[in-house]
Amino acid sequence: MTEERQPVRIAVNVMRARLTVVGFNLTIIAFQLSALPQLPGAVQLPNLDLPLHLEAVTALLMGLGLSVIALTCFIVSSAFDHEGSCDHWTLLAGDLFMYLGLAQSVAAFFGPLSQIFDQVTLNITAQEAELMTVRSAIVITGGFAWLFAVYVGPAVSLLRSPFGRPVTVTLGVVYVLLLVSVAYVSAQAVRLEAARSGTEVAPPPTLINELMQPLRW
Repeated sequence: MTEERQPVRIAVNVMRARLTVVGFNLTIIAFQLSALPQLPGAVQLPNLDLPLHLEAVTALLMGLGLSVIALTCFIVSSAFDHEGSCDHWTLLAGDLFMYLGLAQSVAAFFGPLSQIFDQVTLNITAQEAELMTVRSAIVITGGFAWLFAVYVGPAVSLLRSPFGRPVTVTLGVVYVLLLVSVAYVSAQAVRLEAARSGTEVAPPPTLINELMQPLRW
């Protein structure tokens, strides 16, 4: 006799905690978008009066879109009853979008910051060792934050998924395709910004390299 499968019912507080994270990320994105024009190194694009940090702006706008999608997934995952428990696979989808949105915020913050430290180091040779130590600490911290958001968080959510193997595998494949697409767009943004500013990027911004983006910072 086959065992009857119990429906998934996840406490609504689990979803609300994730909404808090998404709201925090949207706040950070808004702050970064307002602060970016004050940072040096922006490039001028045709028909635009305001110079842009194209790499960071691209990451922030993708993070904004991903966070809004995650927010929507979390909201629709709750049942329309007196308890409001989450019983739909969109909760897991929201997790994946949330993590990728967080990673875009990290990339948009730590990437340009490492470039600023490189420029400062060229002008201040007396404290070069101290500056390199600070830069390394910042890049390593940001790199681990990016890796956890892109790979560790989604992997844990998929491994702990209560929504059955077919749904979990499908969402895992969708996440990989989404991650590759985001990496491709990021590589194009870095190439365009480097071409407009006349600088070289090492390692070169290829699709494979952008899947381990902190190595470029």
